Amino acid sequence: MKVSVIIPTYYREHDLSELLDSLLQQSIKPLEVIVVDDTPTFIIKSACEKYEKKFANLGISLIYIKNPKQRSAAIARNVGAKKADGDILMFFDSDIILYPDYIEKIVDVFQKYSNALGVQGWIANATKPDINPLIKCLEIIFGIHQYLVKDQCKFKQYPIILTRVINCEWLSGSNMSLKREVLENFQFDENLKKYSYMEDKLFSFSIYRSYPNSLYMTPYAKCIHKGSEVGRMESRELKKHKNFCRKYVLTKLYGLKGLFIYYRQNLGHLIIGLIGKLLSFARKK
Repeated sequence: MKVSVIIPTYYREHDLSELLDSLLQQSIKPLEVIVVDDTPTFIIKSACEKYEKKFANLGISLIYIKNPKQRSAAIARNVGAKKADGDILMFFDSDIILYPDYIEKIVDVFQKYSNALGVQGWIANATKPDINPLIKCLEIIFGIHQYLVKDQCKFKQYPIILTRVINCEWLSGSNMSLKREVLENFQFDENLKKYSYMEDKLFSFSIYRSYPNSLYMTPYAKCIHKGSEVGRMESRELKKHKNFCRKYVLTKLYGLKGLFIYYRQNLGHLIIGLIGKLLSFARKK
């Protein structure tokens, strides 16, 4: 199976360099690495030029593309997918670092499970946040909480403990892999601009609905997700943008029920925010 790697990025030349270094160390080398750049300057292009010879020496094409459309991680993924020649298309956020056998272990799953359309690795540095029990209870009541579980991956779950290959209902955009034919029938929604919040869930859950049990996660393909702050929006703008994306995705997936979920979550956020302020005030007293 020939592998194409697609990396959308925005102002993250240092993070991108670390990802490219980890790709050079892979036990199975990709056919090509395609960097789709949303950055208005030339810093990403310059970073790629420094790596061209290193990749060429290993028989890997390093392809730089300036996103010709509006800035959007979703659009950048589609642009990269159209350029790719591989049998397997691997999408990575630019702040990911791969373990040396990541590609090998992903390909193993595609070869073992003939029905696999998509496979994701496991984020090895995922941790449970320290949440006040009352806040956690309210998050569950209002449908905000993402459950960190063992050996399960449903729409609102992520396996913080993973001991075996499992089926998933969604794939994380930080590190997802798909058979080429999937991209002939499904695309990332280009209405989600800039930091395309929840575009991965909209895309992959739509695949799951059409082809149940076709998505997998393996604990053997490990990566580190650094959660880089480079290129992120200011907090107020980010909150507004996330709200727009969340409403769009929930409505697209669930129709009127999605709107109900959205407004219920908003009520939960409001109540939790008020309680958070009260708890902070009480601590100061």
